Amino acid sequence: MTTRLIRAGEGAILGPPSGVRDRFVIDSRDWGGRFALVEHLLAPRSIAAPMHRHSREDEFSIILEGRVWARLGDEEVVAEVGDVVVKPRGEWHTFWNAADEPARLLELITPGGLEELFWTIDHTDGDFDFATDPRILPYGCEIDMAATEPLVTQHGLTFG
Repeated sequence: MTTRLIRAGEGAILGPPSGVRDRFVIDSRDWGGRFALVEHLLAPRSIAAPMHRHSREDEFSIILEGRVWARLGDEEVVAEVGDVVVKPRGEWHTFWNAADEPARLLELITPGGLEELFWTIDHTDGDFDFATDPRILPYGCEIDMAATEPLVTQHGLTFG
């Protein structure tokens, strides 16, 4: 990466408009794998991912617009503009937008690499089966669809 200024809106934006779109801002390959930055654009009533945990990365979500709900272990929180949601490696978590307005957040991932899985999911035609797709395995992720279903039902969410 030679650019020292990344303008608003630069970077590939992928994903369904009715779900969660990902704007790829900083690729970890440009930083020796140390760090990645992805902007998540959450449509109203969308869930970003099923309940999951990863073994290698810590994630930090900075809320830029709207409100974002998160399940962090057994705790459910609502984050507002300016708040930071901390998701350490090994902790079960997910996040969603239960509001009728869009939400937007920056996701700092360290070390990087997990953004490659987002890229893979965003390039999948049709539905991505989080529970069985073997492309998840190299990223050290575990998925819990049974824990996800009550959140989807309770908040009226969709994956898009």
